[in-house]
Amino acid sequence: MKKKVIGLIDGQSGNIGSITKAIKDIISGRDYQLRIINGKFNPLNFNKIVLPGQGAYATLISNLKKFKIYDSLEQYLKNDSSYLGICVGMQILSDRGYEDKITKGLGIIKGDVKKFNNKKLIIPHMGWNSVQIKKEDLIVRKNFDRNDFYFVHSYTFQNTNKSDILATTYYGKNFPSIVKNGNIYGVQFHPEKSHKHGLNLIKNYILKS
Repeated sequence: MKKKVIGLIDGQSGNIGSITKAIKDIISGRDYQLRIINGKFNPLNFNKIVLPGQGAYATLISNLKKFKIYDSLEQYLKNDSSYLGICVGMQILSDRGYEDKITKGLGIIKGDVKKFNNKKLIIPHMGWNSVQIKKEDLIVRKNFDRNDFYFVHSYTFQNTNKSDILATTYYGKNFPSIVKNGNIYGVQFHPEKSHKHGLNLIKNYILKS
């Protein structure tokens, strides 16, 4: 049986060690293989792609273009292929990001990514916070509801279609913490750092979606 190929994009915007280990542990002994993507790639060679991100929206977009990943990824996503974006990897699915400068995103999930505007909040939003499940899904199960995941971010999705929101989180106001359009998912938190529930989400994505 031919192994399914999981692509992990290294956008040079943070350490990918934790997510690499999490995926390797999940696929160990199964008919999957993990390939690191750090340049132009053939979209047809991958069954699923994961993009973890830390740092700024504009920096990640710039790095993806610099390392010739962007065009291949855009082509991959246009076919509604399976994708999981983590933190900034989720945010760049939007139409635009407003971090440092206005930057055009991939335009998969309607909305803008803007900074928390409540001056009473401590920014970045960092640490454990719960998610409220709005819709169940193959990777988002009811047992995630009201459970804590690990967040580190200063910017959030805004003006998003309700139909694209699977879960929200409250920090000054409710913001989308899990989004989906077709086979394309984004999570604002870091599942690879969120213990049991986070690892279960990654496992569900790889094995069930």
